[in-house]
Amino acid sequence: MAPTRMANELAGRLLTTHGDQVGEMVPTLLQAVARGQDIDDVSADGRWPVLVTELLREFFHCVAANDVARVNAPGSVFEQVGRSAGRAGAGADVLAAAIRLATRRTQAQVHRFIFAESEETDAEAVVVLLARIAAFGEEVVPAVLRGHELELADGDALRAQRLGDLLLAADPAAAELAAELGWPADAFVSAIVLAPADAATLDDRSDLPFARRDRTDDVVLMAPVADGALATVLRPWLAGVRCTVGPAVPLRELPDSLTLVDRLADRREAQGEAAVFVDEELLELASTADAMVIAALRRKYFVDFDRLPADVREPLVQTLHEWLRHWGHRPATADALGVHPQTVSARINRLRDLLADELEDARVRSELLVLLTALAAEGSAA
Repeated sequence: MAPTRMANELAGRLLTTHGDQVGEMVPTLLQAVARGQDIDDVSADGRWPVLVTELLREFFHCVAANDVARVNAPGSVFEQVGRSAGRAGAGADVLAAAIRLATRRTQAQVHRFIFAESEETDAEAVVVLLARIAAFGEEVVPAVLRGHELELADGDALRAQRLGDLLLAADPAAAELAAELGWPADAFVSAIVLAPADAATLDDRSDLPFARRDRTDDVVLMAPVADGALATVLRPWLAGVRCTVGPAVPLRELPDSLTLVDRLADRREAQGEAAVFVDEELLELASTADAMVIAALRRKYFVDFDRLPADVREPLVQTLHEWLRHWGHRPATADALGVHPQTVSARINRLRDLLADELEDARVRSELLVLLTALAAEGSAA
């Protein structure tokens, strides 16, 4: 009979005759590993004996069946042990060393079981079986570490969600959790609203974890920004991502940053693949903040405008807006409109007539700029 087949039969026989002794091995095994790694005696924790007993039983089944694929199967008990170790705060290096020590201890115990059962067992089959235990033990290491890595990733995700909750509630506890996630002690924060798929892209680009809140139609990421910097410093990192970015504010003021982002939601839809920064749209936001004020300004200045035909009114309104934006500089206004400077001059003279020659008044100019900015934002300058 081939040594491998004999080893399979020997493993199956041992599993049948000594299966009940697996649970008895666990406390001793846990204590040996704890001493070998110079850590506290984990056997006192009620979770571990049950989990390790399940792991050992599964390990022996895999060894008996010579089934490596079962060890590496996603969601296996080996992954579960890694996740549990991650939750307990165990480091990956310590965990890998503990598995290898446990493998050697298990190998020695199996050796004792063999000779307790019979002294006439084929020596070559014993060697094959013990070598298989060592090899399978090495397969267990990456399986457990995969679970450990998954748990740490999930743990960061949960903490990011928790930080998002605290920031949106303006809870002072947000500062402590932000520090645990590696944010600088004096960091400000900016709200970024974007699609879920784009949120995953930004996660891959960042060295620091974001706070996060998933909403029905989008995702809010909350990114740390250096104290004193504008949120526009995030522009290179947001390249190619369609999003709206709120101003950088102290942690406790994050809800204000998000409120301003949401006010620019329509602008984000119109911008295509570019990031829209609230810091660059503050005049628009200020101009559209109070609809009653805009209505009053329109009544104040546009009574005569509104009597004009649309094809006459629209060029005048556009010219006035660009002229105000360019501080009355006619060549720049002409360039913005794509017309000759003399055309701008003619239109400004007409505008002076319509506005009773008030264009030289600084307050009038300011109010007209607010009105025209609001009308342009609403697409209703006509």
